[in-house]
Amino acid sequence: MPEATRCWVCHRSLEEITAAVDTETQEERELKKQMSQVSWTKSKFVESADLWRRTLPRDFKDMDFQFIASNASQFASIKGLGEVLDAKRLMVDWLSDSSSRLRKGGDAMQAAPELAPLEKQDVDSLVRMLDQFEAKSRRTVQPDMRREGYASGFDGLKLFEGLEYLIAQGLLYYDVRTQLLTYALVRANAKKPKTTLRMVQANGYPPVQLCSVCETLVVGLRAPERRMEQPVAAPEVAEKPSMPAERPVEEAAEPAKVAVPVVAAVAGAEDLSPAVAEIVNKLGPATKEAPKTRGLHEHRATEEWDEVLQKQASEK
Repeated sequence: MPEATRCWVCHRSLEEITAAVDTETQEERELKKQMSQVSWTKSKFVESADLWRRTLPRDFKDMDFQFIASNASQFASIKGLGEVLDAKRLMVDWLSDSSSRLRKGGDAMQAAPELAPLEKQDVDSLVRMLDQFEAKSRRTVQPDMRREGYASGFDGLKLFEGLEYLIAQGLLYYDVRTQLLTYALVRANAKKPKTTLRMVQANGYPPVQLCSVCETLVVGLRAPERRMEQPVAAPEVAEKPSMPAERPVEEAAEPAKVAVPVVAAVAGAEDLSPAVAEIVNKLGPATKEAPKTRGLHEHRATEEWDEVLQKQASEK
């Protein structure tokens, strides 16, 4: 027996991949739960139908079914009649309304939540189910529908005949409900990503089998790129940074002058005499590159000479 085709990356067969990733969604679980409920309810309906056949009194067998259903209060003594009429309202009336909407299509279907999502092929399938039922019973599901050779609804049926026709419509009701849930389950399954095995060529390598899971994990799957041959450029010689031309000493920019407070120097020299301290204060702040000034002794001599000149002038 030939070996199953496997993914080149994970080496799993399609069956193994499907079993690993094809998990049931919440929507699918809910739809399957509803299908189980419909199946269980249908079985209970069949049990109730057998009970109705046994309990309906034979005394009313020749009475018109529609007359009894329209005057239920007068026949309240009939055991099980209430259940029969409830089933009629629940199932037969729903079938009649759905049959009308399916045949009209368009906006008529959009107003019914169960029928709105249906595709055309689904609608055609349901209409065929209704046509087959009506052809077998020779009666239309819609009471207001007239078709040659077909009776409308329960017209002309006696009590037990009408009961059997109601039971048949009840079974059709559950079949249609099951079919609607089946279509919904198919739509839910179609939303899930599909697992496949296919030949994939990447980056110029020979094609290989990749599963849909590994294919989505591989990044950059693309055809090989053609690169044009670029001429080899000569190595660039790093240029030495050009040194700025030296300017003559006399034209060089003067450095910034930073003021140095003299007060701090005076305060730091505790052994200065008051006279010297006064002279320093008069000089004001100096700079680091200030022009050369006379020494303190020169200032002192000048001050003393000025005093001599002033004394001589006052004596004249």
